[in-house]
Amino acid sequence: MKVSIVSLTCCAGCVSSFLNAGDALLDVLSEDFDIVYSPTFIDLKEVPEVDLAIVEGGIRTEEDEKLIKEVRAKSRILVALGICATHGGITSLGNVLSLKTLLEKEYSQIASTKLPELKDMMYPISNFVDVDYYLPGCPPMPFLIIHTLKSIVSGKPPIRHQSVVCTECHRKIVPAKLDRLYGIYEKEADHELCMVSQGFVCLGSMTREGCGAPCPRAGFICFGCRGPPDSLLYRSRDMYAFLVKVMSARTGISEETVKEELYRNPFIFHTFVFSKLARFQARERVI
Repeated sequence: MKVSIVSLTCCAGCVSSFLNAGDALLDVLSEDFDIVYSPTFIDLKEVPEVDLAIVEGGIRTEEDEKLIKEVRAKSRILVALGICATHGGITSLGNVLSLKTLLEKEYSQIASTKLPELKDMMYPISNFVDVDYYLPGCPPMPFLIIHTLKSIVSGKPPIRHQSVVCTECHRKIVPAKLDRLYGIYEKEADHELCMVSQGFVCLGSMTREGCGAPCPRAGFICFGCRGPPDSLLYRSRDMYAFLVKVMSARTGISEETVKEELYRNPFIFHTFVFSKLARFQARERVI
């Protein structure tokens, strides 16, 4: 199987996670898995015809759009790797501002800066091409990438993870009576209690499982990098309202107060507001 690895607007963290698979990566490469194009590793100018294209990053420039359309035309299977490719990702925080305001804010003091031609917003790749498999995460865990690629190479559908991160976290969910929400660095987290029950803005209750819950297990919040689970994706529920209800129920803080505090925390927007830009043509292929 001939494979191309393509990077659009991103930090290259997803390809780095792929390489971090170590010996498991070597097992995949020893099978019928031949990487013939990857600007990160191979100096090849032309995008070749391949069986499988793995794409990280989203669409922020006109060049991104041109490249993803060429990659799609030259690949039999296309996998969107990571939250930038599947949903828009952290880079979508730039969508809070208009393009004009963003450029004025960041580049107004630089007289001679030649920038690529930017699009009005950051978009997931599904807004421009058909995607065969969506593998979200920031970045996706190495084992999840390897299992997915092994399934594709063998011609089997990858395992679909449908529940929420809370099912992998195993912290105790208990109702609490708190006065306010807390930033993760404002107080030390109890290692047994649910992060939300302690007043932290943890998105595990509305994020697709499959990662193994490494963040909340380590005492950090889940920030939603796997995107919404089936229960929210299919029902088109108001995900923000759902988060407010969960936070209020577990902390004892009124919904209005929760809303006020959440609006002061823009980090939660990168998945559950801008993920609505992603048009999943094949929702059953979210891994």
